[in-house]
This record gives sequence, C-alpha cells and structure tokens, in this order.
Amino acid sequence: MIFLQLFWEYFKIGLFTIGGGYAMLPMVTQMVERHAWLTEGELINFIGVAESTPGPFAINLATFVGSTVGYQTSLGVFGAILGSITATVAVILPSLIIIIVVTVLFEKFKSSKYVNGALLGIRPVVVGLVLSAVVTVGCKVILPNLKLTAIEKDSFSHFNWISLIIVAVFLPLSQIKIKKKKVHPIFLILASAVVGIVIFGVFQIVQ
Repeated sequence: MIFLQLFWEYFKIGLFTIGGGYAMLPMVTQMVERHAWLTEGELINFIGVAESTPGPFAINLATFVGSTVGYQTSLGVFGAILGSITATVAVILPSLIIIIVVTVLFEKFKSSKYVNGALLGIRPVVVGLVLSAVVTVGCKVILPNLKLTAIEKDSFSHFNWISLIIVAVFLPLSQIKIKKKKVHPIFLILASAVVGIVIFGVFQIVQ
C-alpha cells in the first residue's frame, strides 16, 4: 500500500537526516525519483513553497509531498489528507523518539569520548549534505536540462541567466546589515516573489 511505503520512506529519511531540513533534500530527491512520485520541477516548486510557508522546512516539505502522493491515489482529497498526515508523522517520529532517549541519557554520556567523537565525525557529513542540496537545487534552477547523475550532450543547452541574476542579487542582500541586523528572510522571500511575478508573470519572460 502506497501509504505504508510513504511512511517507511519518510521514517528512514527522518531517522538518518542529521543537520536540519536541507540535509534531507538529497534523500528526498532520490525517493521521489525512485518511486516516480514527483518530477524534478514539482519538487523544486515544493521546496520553494516549503521555505516560504510558516513552520519547519522539513515538516512542510514532507506534508506537501505526502499530500501530492496521496492525491494521486483513487482516494482523491481524502488521500491527500491521509498522505500529508502519514509523511508528516513519519518524518518527525524518529526525531521525537531520539530526543526523548537523548534527554534521558545525555547527562550520563555527555562527557564520553565516543559520543563526542561521533558528533565530530558527523559535522563534516552534515556540511556535505547541505552543500549537495545547494548544488542539486542550484543546477536545476540555473541549468534545467542538467542531470548530475547522467550528463548528456544537451545538458548545458538551456542556461537560465535570469535566475542566475536573481541569485546574484539576493545572495548579497541576505548578508547586508541594517542597524547591525541582517535583512529578514521573510522580506527577501516576499521580494523575490514580487520579482518573479513581474518578470515571469507580467512580462512573461520564458525561463
């Protein structure tokens, strides 16, 4: 049954994702491609929506993916609701269990050289997973035809220079400080949405 499959896949993602929501993107990408639940374009759109809506990114993304997978079944809207609940519960359940266990045992093992060693070993991997997500999403946005797993002749035939300019503008804006405070991410998200509406909606510039 697809809901059991969805639960198991997201339970594994929740169990092995270390470093936050962005670190899970490589595993989510592999999951949806393996089961053909979403296209790459749909996943990129969900990532944008999950980042723009209130709540934790990882949970939002799981809810959107689960809703879409459930809606594709014969259950329709009820399937969408069931799918969103299934994926959301599955992705947070491992963290909930681990946090309870860690809370109980932390005082006992916090000075353990083995625990500290494991944490020091995990940190570089977290950085790698986050960078992997950045590269994957960035390539899909700027080079839509490029597939990192299978580079072909036409992989570089379409270069989305408009998206590259938007990235080049908003990246430094995210680091600017006004009265010793960085520009709030919500403002940047809303501003980028307005830019997108003007460029791709009003002027209908083809990506």
